[in-house]
Amino acid sequence: MPKSMTRHRVRATHPVAVLASSSAALILVVAGQTAATVTPAAAATWQPPVATYTPSQPVHTTVTMDDGVKISVEVVYPTDPGTGERAAGPFPVLLTQNPYGAGRSDPTDSGTYFVQRGYIFVASAVRGTGDSGGQVDWFGDRQGRDGASLVEWAAHSLAGSNGKVGLEGCSYLGVNQWFTAAAVGKNSALKAIAPFCTDSDFYNDLTAAGGIPTTFVAGIARAEPRGPEDDPATDPQAVTIAQQAMGGSRSYNDAYWQARNVQKLLPQIVKNNVPALSEAGWNDIFPGGNLDAYVAGQNAYYHRPLNTPIAPGDSVTGRYQAIVGPWTHGEHVDEASLQAIRLEWFDTWLKNAPTGMAATSTPLHLFENGADRWVDSAAWPLSLDARTYYLGNGSLTAAKPAAKGSDSLPWDAATAADTLTYTTAPLTHAALLNGPTDVTLYAKSTTVETELTATLNIVAPDGTVTEQADGILLGSQRATDAEESLYGENKTLLKPSHPFTQASQQPVTPGRTTRYDISLLSHFAKIPAGYRIQLTINSQPPADYHLQVAPIPQQLTNLAGGLYTIKRSPEAASFINLPLTSPSAATPSDDNWGPSS
Repeated sequence: MPKSMTRHRVRATHPVAVLASSSAALILVVAGQTAATVTPAAAATWQPPVATYTPSQPVHTTVTMDDGVKISVEVVYPTDPGTGERAAGPFPVLLTQNPYGAGRSDPTDSGTYFVQRGYIFVASAVRGTGDSGGQVDWFGDRQGRDGASLVEWAAHSLAGSNGKVGLEGCSYLGVNQWFTAAAVGKNSALKAIAPFCTDSDFYNDLTAAGGIPTTFVAGIARAEPRGPEDDPATDPQAVTIAQQAMGGSRSYNDAYWQARNVQKLLPQIVKNNVPALSEAGWNDIFPGGNLDAYVAGQNAYYHRPLNTPIAPGDSVTGRYQAIVGPWTHGEHVDEASLQAIRLEWFDTWLKNAPTGMAATSTPLHLFENGADRWVDSAAWPLSLDARTYYLGNGSLTAAKPAAKGSDSLPWDAATAADTLTYTTAPLTHAALLNGPTDVTLYAKSTTVETELTATLNIVAPDGTVTEQADGILLGSQRATDAEESLYGENKTLLKPSHPFTQASQQPVTPGRTTRYDISLLSHFAKIPAGYRIQLTINSQPPADYHLQVAPIPQQLTNLAGGLYTIKRSPEAASFINLPLTSPSAATPSDDNWGPSS
């Protein structure tokens, strides 16, 4: 990319900051509201109740799990603001499961907001953290069963409870909700969850990038205060980090990580009759990370294959809703508006309030970047229209190359400065980028391993470059699973699915032209007429890549000294498949989900 161009992350009306480091990425941070903040508003016919109660001082106790481990909890009750005495109740209970050791009784947090409006708020320390016993692990069945035990305790043993429980929290505190909802069983006291700032596929989007381990899990482990019974040298998280560093089982998408795939939990969550409202940001480290969970939830409810796109006209339910906004990881949001939306959700299911929220026929609420507006939909993607552009001599064109051509790209562990750039002519009509993107490269390498990164940008007439999506692929993990991949019209590949298992890996043959299908994360943006679409290719992630990768020693050895030749010829035509449709496919939000003031 020419140095004269400026580079920006996708934004709403004003710049949205990128997280400073992946090591802090799962820690919930609620930033101050800014003029750039935009968020879907609560239903016009329903208004959040005013604050009626004041929060009590936190009450600390422990709850014993099925294996004898004691989990530390903090309970905050609604109190009468005049007398300071605990309000009569009974009240529904909101539960959050926190691995970071802090309680949720601070007056500025969301727990207080809900307590003031008639909820008991319970914050537990995840096993192995804070004052809780046991050994800490990554989400999964064990923490799900802990959550199920806490739900039953909150419903049947907690003083003042009316027997109905909801789950609340962002980031790790959101992810655990999925596993608890899958573990509670049918007809439990758990009536609704609201997992915010969460992803659907922990391995593919966070633990590894294109088959290369990231620094993500190690960063989160450092942020967790270990409990009195946890040994950070031997707990399951430490085992995972050690295996990732040396290429052990958990550096692949093995059974351990597959059991932590949220999409695969949705059939059980639906069977357990637990509604879910999820939220994610287009500028998070996992952009639109809840979209696969939305699709899986709708499909599970109607007994369709989990990864089948929701097409226009398909049946949907208001029990499984999703919001994707123009923010990062719980930052740069209008927290007051999002609190009101969560309150409406919980009032719907825990207080039987006539909000009408569950009756919507468009349960997906998306911020359309570039158009700066909210869109309501049932379908995702909104359309399976696809457009193929072929790599040329610095260009992207609809026509295949007529002559042989190629570009060289060296692999250098010290820098990602070498970049290949391909750009379309200005668009004659506006288009809507709507879903995931595939980049297929035909390339030769001088080494037995390759590392290829692709970035999708749009370029304004003034030369401003705005990133839309990126992706990476380790050459030895290039195998694809056709049944799990997403295709657009005419069987155009839009989202290649790679197994990323030890069994699926295959070395690169030096000197042989090989196909690599790189999956770029979903995005949703209007591209105005006169703008250009740009693809950049690197031999390793650029400085602003959304995750920090850490190739294991054997990968580094196999990559060292590599020189790649990217083909753009009639017999080996590299290309990008873009999910482009007409902007008219997006319907602006109605009064229920318009931008807040």
